[in-house]
Amino acid sequence: MGSFKHYRAFQIDPDGHVFGCVNLVCNDDEQAKREAAALVLVHRIELWRLDRRIAQFDSPAEIARQ
Repeated sequence: MGSFKHYRAFQIDPDGHVFGCVNLVCNDDEQAKREAAALVLVHRIELWRLDRRIAQFDSPAEIARQ
Protein backbone atom coordinates (compact mmCIF):
# COMPACT_ATOMS: atom_id res chain seq x y z
CA MET A 1 0.00 0.00 0.00
CA GLY A 2 1.40 3.38 -1.00
CA SER A 3 1.75 6.30 1.30
CA PHE A 4 -0.74 9.14 1.10
CA LYS A 5 0.36 12.63 0.17
CA HIS A 6 -1.06 15.86 1.55
CA TYR A 7 -2.14 18.65 -0.80
CA ARG A 8 -3.87 22.01 -0.46
CA ALA A 9 -6.39 23.39 -2.92
CA PHE A 10 -6.49 27.16 -2.51
CA GLN A 11 -9.57 29.11 -3.58
CA ILE A 12 -8.52 32.31 -5.38
CA ASP A 13 -10.82 35.32 -5.78
CA PRO A 14 -10.92 37.43 -8.99
CA ASP A 15 -8.32 39.81 -7.49
CA GLY A 16 -5.88 36.93 -6.96
CA HIS A 17 -6.28 36.68 -3.19
CA VAL A 18 -6.61 33.37 -1.35
CA PHE A 19 -9.91 33.22 0.54
CA GLY A 20 -10.17 29.54 1.33
CA CYS A 21 -8.26 26.29 1.44
CA VAL A 22 -9.29 22.66 1.16
CA ASN A 23 -6.91 20.01 2.47
CA LEU A 24 -6.69 16.91 0.30
CA VAL A 25 -5.07 13.56 1.05
CA CYS A 26 -4.43 11.61 -2.14
CA ASN A 27 -2.38 8.73 -3.51
CA ASP A 28 -0.63 10.87 -6.14
CA ASP A 29 -0.63 14.14 -8.09
CA GLU A 30 -3.12 12.84 -10.66
CA GLN A 31 -5.75 11.98 -8.04
CA ALA A 32 -5.15 15.35 -6.38
CA LYS A 33 -5.65 17.14 -9.73
CA ARG A 34 -8.98 15.35 -10.28
CA GLU A 35 -10.20 16.24 -6.80
CA ALA A 36 -9.05 19.87 -7.08
CA ALA A 37 -10.67 20.28 -10.52
CA ALA A 38 -13.97 19.10 -9.01
CA LEU A 39 -13.78 22.01 -6.53
CA VAL A 40 -13.96 24.66 -9.26
CA LEU A 41 -17.40 26.25 -9.06
CA VAL A 42 -17.06 30.03 -9.16
CA HIS A 43 -13.44 30.72 -8.29
CA ARG A 44 -10.04 29.61 -9.52
CA ILE A 45 -8.32 26.77 -7.66
CA GLU A 46 -4.57 26.36 -7.23
CA LEU A 47 -3.35 22.94 -6.14
CA TRP A 48 -0.15 22.85 -4.06
CA ARG A 49 1.96 20.18 -2.41
CA LEU A 50 4.36 21.71 0.10
CA ASP A 51 5.96 24.66 -1.74
CA ARG A 52 5.26 23.38 -5.27
CA ARG A 53 2.26 24.37 -7.36
CA ILE A 54 0.94 21.24 -9.03
CA ALA A 55 -1.85 22.73 -11.14
CA GLN A 56 -4.21 25.66 -11.62
CA PHE A 57 -7.85 25.36 -12.59
CA ASP A 58 -9.62 28.46 -13.90
CA SER A 59 -13.22 29.18 -13.02
CA PRO A 60 -15.87 29.15 -15.76
CA ALA A 61 -16.21 32.96 -15.38
CA GLU A 62 -12.47 33.48 -15.96
CA ILE A 63 -12.52 31.22 -19.00
CA ALA A 64 -15.46 33.17 -20.46
CA ARG A 65 -13.57 36.48 -20.04
CA GLN A 66 -10.52 35.25 -21.95
